Order: sequence, then C-alpha cells, then structure tokens
Amino acid sequence: MKMCDKICFDPSEYIVYQPYPGLHVVYHAKRVIFSSQSKYQRIDIIENEAYGVMLLLNGNLQHTEFDSHIFNRALVGPVVRRRLRNILVLGGGSGQTVKALLGGKSVERITVVEIDSMVVEACRRHIPGVDEAFNDARVRLVIDDASRFIRRDGGVYDCLILDLTEDWLGENMELTELYRFVAEKCGGLCSCYIGPASPQTGGPERRRQHVKTAKSFLRRVLVRKVFIPTFGSEQLFLYGGGL
Repeated sequence: MKMCDKICFDPSEYIVYQPYPGLHVVYHAKRVIFSSQSKYQRIDIIENEAYGVMLLLNGNLQHTEFDSHIFNRALVGPVVRRRLRNILVLGGGSGQTVKALLGGKSVERITVVEIDSMVVEACRRHIPGVDEAFNDARVRLVIDDASRFIRRDGGVYDCLILDLTEDWLGENMELTELYRFVAEKCGGLCSCYIGPASPQTGGPERRRQHVKTAKSFLRRVLVRKVFIPTFGSEQLFLYGGGL
C-alpha cells in the first residue's frame, strides 16, 4: 500500500471485502493459496497474519480460521444439542458446517447440497480438516442447485441447516418454498443463516420477511444476532421448531 492521490492497494497483496456500500475492509494476503473463477463465482483462499486461512466468494468473506467457531456455534450448535441423526445442509461447500456436525455423537447421516464443485474441491485441498470431513462415511455430497434439490428430493430429514450466501438465497429460492420444505420434510426444524443484520445491507427487512414466512409453517421461530469479528458486523440466524 502507498499514498498517492488516493490510497492504492496492490491487488496481488490485498483482498478488499465490502460488507455493504460505503464500507471496505482490506485483508493482507500473506499468501494467496487459491484464486480462480468458477462457473458461478470468484473463489479466493488466502492466508492472513491475524486471521489465518480465509475463504472469500465474489469478494464476500465466508470463513476464517480465526473465528469460524463463532459462526459454527451459532448455526450448528442448536442442532448438535438436539442430538438429531439425519441432517440436510443446503450450501456448506466450505466444509465448516459438516466439520461442526460431525462433532455430534448422535449424527448418522449428513446430506450436503452445494452447487459449486470448485468451492468444495478448493476447500478440500487448502482448508485444514475439510477433506477429512467430506470423506467421512456419514457424509453424502450432492452437487446441485439447492432450490432444484428441494423441489425434486423425496427424502425425509430430522432438520435442515441453511448455509447459503444471502445473495444466492434471495435470487434463487423462494422463502415460501424453503420453509414449506422444512415443515413437510425436515420435522419442522431448521437452523438458517440469513445474512448480515445491518440496515445498510437490508438486514431488518430480510429478517422481517424470513420471520413472517417461517411463522406460516413452523410452530416456533427465533432470530439471534451474533457478532463475528472478521465479518465486521452482527449476523442473523433463524431457528425454527424450537431449536
């Protein structure tokens, strides 16, 4: 970085993450581990001095070695505590949700539906523990669009975990379709990441839409805000069915 007529960043050394318009967070790439464009998105895995290995998709932060446990505890913790056996994960190509679920002694089957095979392969190769998690005999990986999967799938599950990016959920899946599936095929139980809480990202309206729709199908709905340091803001998690 140097000072000129504006602040300049060498793109080979820095990754710029924009949580919302007007705010930019810059991470130094001590080492660029993987960088490529898949059919669906830009995938970057870097090593940062403070936060360890980091995964970004289309420039949006998804995972850091430093505080992934906070995200995982919020998303997966309620499911593990219920001692459920057969879990469906929509998204989750980074492998973090699977790793956290495998820590639950009651888990017998995890079905992961991820559209981007390059995300899975990159994380398996470059993020510690991910390859081992996907190789576990209890894990079934399906490369497919999540909305197409729930329209066609005939399976029945104990719970659904939603680990999609907020952009993908908003653009490709109707909330009515999602929560009806939870009610009919997942025992009415779900743990869903629904995006940033900040007004600048539309968090309050997104929360309102999710809660309103979920309450049409599920008996108990709760939303929590969880601050994740490397995301730079609070994130929203919705729990349905008493999780």
